[in-house]
Amino acid sequence: MSIVSFSFLIFLLITVICYYVCPKKYRWGILLIASILFFLLSCEWKLLLYLLFGILTTYIGTNYLYNRCRTEKKKKLTLFVTLFSILSILCVLKYINIFPITLNAFGNLFHMNFHFGTLSLLAPLGLSYYTLSLTGYVIDVYRGAYEPQKNILKYALFASYYPIMISGPFVRYNDMKKEFFEPKNFDWNNLFQGFYRIMYGLMKKLVIADLLAPFVRQVFSQYNDFTGYYIIIAVMLYAVQIYADFSGCMDIVNGASKMYGITLIENFESPFFSKNLSEFWRRWHISLGVWAKDYIMYPLLKSSFFQKLGKKCKNKFGKKIGKRIPTLLSIFILWFLIGLWHGASYKYIFAAGILPWIYLTMGEIFEEKIHYITKKLQMTTDCFSFRLFQSFRTFLLMCFIWLFACAPNLGSSLIIIKNIFKLPRAGLQYELPQLPAIILFASFIVIVVDYLKYKNINVLDWFSKQNLWFRWITLFIIISLILIYGAYGPGYNASDFIYGGF
Repeated sequence: MSIVSFSFLIFLLITVICYYVCPKKYRWGILLIASILFFLLSCEWKLLLYLLFGILTTYIGTNYLYNRCRTEKKKKLTLFVTLFSILSILCVLKYINIFPITLNAFGNLFHMNFHFGTLSLLAPLGLSYYTLSLTGYVIDVYRGAYEPQKNILKYALFASYYPIMISGPFVRYNDMKKEFFEPKNFDWNNLFQGFYRIMYGLMKKLVIADLLAPFVRQVFSQYNDFTGYYIIIAVMLYAVQIYADFSGCMDIVNGASKMYGITLIENFESPFFSKNLSEFWRRWHISLGVWAKDYIMYPLLKSSFFQKLGKKCKNKFGKKIGKRIPTLLSIFILWFLIGLWHGASYKYIFAAGILPWIYLTMGEIFEEKIHYITKKLQMTTDCFSFRLFQSFRTFLLMCFIWLFACAPNLGSSLIIIKNIFKLPRAGLQYELPQLPAIILFASFIVIVVDYLKYKNINVLDWFSKQNLWFRWITLFIIISLILIYGAYGPGYNASDFIYGGF
């Protein structure tokens, strides 16, 4: 069952009614039942075994670690066994094919055809997301951040809460236990705000992202036929598509949770208004960035190896440069793993991992020189035109990253880049899908909302305080856009969220 389907809205309505009819202290049980039903309606029932294995393994492992392990050695062993058990499933289901792909590619370099076959393994819904959430939970218990949950059913709700199973956000038990288990009063405002946000997310997904998808797909699937500005336009449109797709999904997820009175962390904070790439990554897929820093980067920097490396680098290269080397190395590992998380493909490792690291490293190295050049040119930095230039520059740099992500593979991306500088072949007629003007109107709404959010205005609270006629007209316009122009119906698979594939 897709979260952009009519059946999901019916499912949500029924579960919200059951949630508030049920006594407060048992409402978490309704959420658990709803999560299991959603999983079964979205996947084959056999795949539920993966989820149950992850829940049981981490529940037993953390309770044993907290209650039975008295020595640090035993704690570390329990931590390793628990993490290895759940992460090995993720690696097998998601990354096993990277080995035959690598061997085949290596053989092609030396004109040897290995023809190693790949495996087609069925992965459960939300595998990457709930695995990393459970990983964070296990590490937090090991660190002593909080006690493990003793009630296995309550823990199962944290592990399988259905709105976040598609594309996140990554959540932490300490942040969610109050949201799930503390009694909540019925509030009409939560229902209205949740419904508004769901409709807004559906507009982003169905009217913007899915109407842009055919154009982008055609250009990058037939990349040998397209040159010049066609590729440039397609990449820029993909930037709009992926943002509308992913942030639209988050709006639906947050809106659905709001109807239960549950507040989730925000995963996007107006990223296209960012002045530089560091700010962009702080505003894009926020929960993944925070998770990676807390569970990958900081532990690496605190490890004995990196501490010794830092001392050696300071002695050899000086304090300033020596301090940077361990930090840049840990950031490289972080981004490499983020790229690998996006998919078992070298294009993702490069586009979502290595290339962002190169950007951020160059930005840090040349930051002082850029400030020096800006001063020499006597440029006014505190003005609209310069901020617009910064945002557009950031957008273009991200488009170069997304060019690699759009390409079928890393090799074809190089051909696409070369084709940008070619002139169209004489007599070649392009038959591209029409781009409805309604996309511009819907995108304008998104730009206005994102700008208000960038100015730290709570749009939902602001909207809820407006006159009833204004709210109803706005809601009518958004629903009309979805019903009239939205990409749905027979033959359309609305479940294909871009980040759902990661």
